[in-house]
Amino acid sequence: MSKSIERGRYGCNLHGAIQTITQIQGVVPILHTTPGCGLQHDIAKKVGSAFAAYVQGYEIPSSNVYEKQVIFGGTSRLREQIKNTVKVMNGDLYVTLSGCESEMVGDDSISMTQEIVDQGEKAINYRAPGFKGDQYIGYEGIVSTLIDKLPSVYENVEEESSDNRIKVNILGIIPVQDIYWQGNLDEIQRVLQPLGIKVNKLLGYKQSIDNWRRMNTANLNIVVSKWGIEAAKKLKKLYHTPYIVVDNLGMGPDAMELLVDQIAKEIPIKVEIARDFFRAGKERFRYALKQITEYYYDYDFQKSVVIVGDESTTIRYADFLTRYLGMEILAIIITDFVGEETKQEPSEYLRSLAYDIYYKKDTREISQLIEEANPELVLGSSLEEEIARSLGAYHYTISYPAYNKVIISSCNVGYEGGIGLIENLSSVLLQ
Repeated sequence: MSKSIERGRYGCNLHGAIQTITQIQGVVPILHTTPGCGLQHDIAKKVGSAFAAYVQGYEIPSSNVYEKQVIFGGTSRLREQIKNTVKVMNGDLYVTLSGCESEMVGDDSISMTQEIVDQGEKAINYRAPGFKGDQYIGYEGIVSTLIDKLPSVYENVEEESSDNRIKVNILGIIPVQDIYWQGNLDEIQRVLQPLGIKVNKLLGYKQSIDNWRRMNTANLNIVVSKWGIEAAKKLKKLYHTPYIVVDNLGMGPDAMELLVDQIAKEIPIKVEIARDFFRAGKERFRYALKQITEYYYDYDFQKSVVIVGDESTTIRYADFLTRYLGMEILAIIITDFVGEETKQEPSEYLRSLAYDIYYKKDTREISQLIEEANPELVLGSSLEEEIARSLGAYHYTISYPAYNKVIISSCNVGYEGGIGLIENLSSVLLQ
């Protein structure tokens, strides 16, 4: 039996698609929705992290359908909006996104998109009704659509014979929903470059349609959350590209060494050429830990903790806090699951990180679980700040929504992510 969710922490399928494609330089979304859909996305993205996109906010074109179009159909309104958008907005690719109302009444957005393709424009369509899923499904769906449809619009880029570097695509990092997404992509690139690996981030700064056209040249696809698995499977089927699923894209030197070992099992890399880089990273991390030693004992940093967030994020923090700071993880509450919460099965690795594992999306129910656990420290979204305060517990924001942070280049993976957490969390525990 279905039930309502109080103070949910994610948007719909449409929002996931918008926040993904607007992080590809030159891509222009055209919404076939009511006026509120684009506006809600604009409001929601402001509590995810700092946000700059090729097209954003009120700039995003929309057909803005009303009752008339819902009753009599809105294809003519979409046709008009597509033509006007192409006239006034330059784009390397136009993506029509149909929302709930247009999908319920059966508007043929695919044919309307094909009309401008026939006129020589580069365009594709993605059906993104909110009733088909949340932001995670939107990311998964639009990435799959780009992989499927881009080759019919643009030819794939052939591998340059002069470039002998190993190439990898990064899949599974969702803009905005992962509040550290920009810094995480940069840190992955920074760690893998000394190994002679060229990282295709796909999203964010200086990432364009050309990056997506080069996906077929990759030697390996690296999946860093479950939301990138379907795309990796599709790329393997189309281009025979192997992929790895990283269970814990974690923080600190141990996690980075495990990542490199996992990559080395699939493709030939010479780890020894980057030995100095990894040694320096490990030494710098240990030096950071050493600097908080007195604070750790004087202020009793060894806290009991509840962690709330998507699965990959909660694993990342639970592993780090137990491994390096000796904290006790009372419970992990995962919020990015699909299906009924009672039918979720945590992995053995996840079970090993905490006493209890819960799957919840309702903020009231999450607060009740936190109250029952009575932790000294709560890691979660801004929605958990109130319950943490009522318990007299510390609170640190690690997941969406984040009302109290502006995040531009900070990360929560790798060496820099580990050092950053040591610094920021220490500051919280000193208050």
